[in-house]
Amino acid sequence: MNSSVSQGVLQSSAILLTIQLFQKSLGFISTLILARLLVPEHFGIVAMVMICLMLFENIADAGNQHYIIQKQQLDDEDLHTAWSLELLTKLMMFGLILLLAPLLASFFSMPELTSALMIASLVLPIKALQNPALMLFAKQLNYRPVFRLSLLQKLLSFIVTVGLAYLYPSHWPVIIGALVSALSFTLGSYAISHFRPRFSLARFRQQWGFSKWLMLRGLIGFARYQADNLIVSKRFSTADLGGYHLLRELTLLPAIAVIVPCSQPLQAAIADQRDKADLLSYRTRMSLLLLLLVLIPITTFLLAYPTLIVTTLLGAQWSEYGGLLAPFALFFITFCIFDLISNAFLAIGKSRLLFWFDVVSTLVVIAVLLWLMTGSLLEMAWLRGWLSVLTTLALLWLLQQATRFNLLRLLWLSLPYLLFAMLAYLLSQAPVLLVDAAPLWLLLSHAVLFFSSYSLCCLLYTWLVKHRVPELEHQTEVVLQLSQKLRKNRQAL
Repeated sequence: MNSSVSQGVLQSSAILLTIQLFQKSLGFISTLILARLLVPEHFGIVAMVMICLMLFENIADAGNQHYIIQKQQLDDEDLHTAWSLELLTKLMMFGLILLLAPLLASFFSMPELTSALMIASLVLPIKALQNPALMLFAKQLNYRPVFRLSLLQKLLSFIVTVGLAYLYPSHWPVIIGALVSALSFTLGSYAISHFRPRFSLARFRQQWGFSKWLMLRGLIGFARYQADNLIVSKRFSTADLGGYHLLRELTLLPAIAVIVPCSQPLQAAIADQRDKADLLSYRTRMSLLLLLLVLIPITTFLLAYPTLIVTTLLGAQWSEYGGLLAPFALFFITFCIFDLISNAFLAIGKSRLLFWFDVVSTLVVIAVLLWLMTGSLLEMAWLRGWLSVLTTLALLWLLQQATRFNLLRLLWLSLPYLLFAMLAYLLSQAPVLLVDAAPLWLLLSHAVLFFSSYSLCCLLYTWLVKHRVPELEHQTEVVLQLSQKLRKNRQAL
């Protein structure tokens, strides 16, 4: 990777991390507050609304940003067409939801779903009206203009959601907060850019040739991602759906806050030099290694202390769902890796291969869930977790065939991190003697001992062998540069 691309990726990653860490921190705090103000039944209704919206949004996802990022020669007509196509598809889905909402409520035996889904579906056309200049910012690795807008968006949503939940505990505060979030971001997108879109389908054929595979993949991806939620909604109570969905989404918050934004600049950088096989191979291996450096300790900690984490953060009313956090830890690590691998495939122009993989893997996941799921909610979670591990390993093997990034070397380089995480777990057991300590103090003690031990092991290992392992030396440079960028962005923004 040449220096200009490296600096651009690092700077963009730093800004995106700053934005996402702030947004997801507020989202995390909001979730913890709502978990104490609302009951599992309320979260069950919200979960069903979000699942339905995600289905229709995936059907209508034309992959505009992926198209804009990978296109070498770009002009205003491309942006106009992308905006117009997005608006048309989202308006169609909005109308379809209004027609189908009563039927969906009847099918899932949730009378409250009809009105909730109709109101919440306004999010789709509101988001579609966002200024397409935001996609141009992403292509240029220029995320700075989005920072203050994201700040305002999340603050408004947080205040509205938590305030209404305190005054009127129900599923409605979450839905109204989502509408406020979408509306504030859409309006703000026109304040940070002078570009004004107009309706045009002049480049429809070119974009559709790229996007049709992504739209189909989005639908297949939804089926794979939400199959377990849909099965839970039919076989278990609304409260169980609320507990299952909340724990799963809470587990994924670190992934969405850190990994997803980092993978966006990676896609742009890979697309910029995707014809250089050696560079692509090394960059892919380095990206996965950096990812595992962070994912392994978080996953291990979630597996080690699931019930303590849930009861401490969410309250005693969620204790019966505490065990779900352990299998969802598997879902967390595979979600992060799967997202990075998928973006790598898109960046090198392998969207069709990715689509057919999603088709086959989704059919397998759904078939296995329907065939083997006959037990408890916890068994469903473990089955889903291990299925995500198997599908991610299969996609990782396909990436090895496409880029020759040397999977065996990656596994060898990752082994010390796994050993350090196991050692950190053993050291973190010291506070078990504090049997009378408050749950919060006990959780903090475990966390401090675990992550400090893991960090010290990694630092010592890197200091000892980095000059003999090029990936570790490069990894150290990247981490240091990213830390510097984060400090500078906190000062500048």
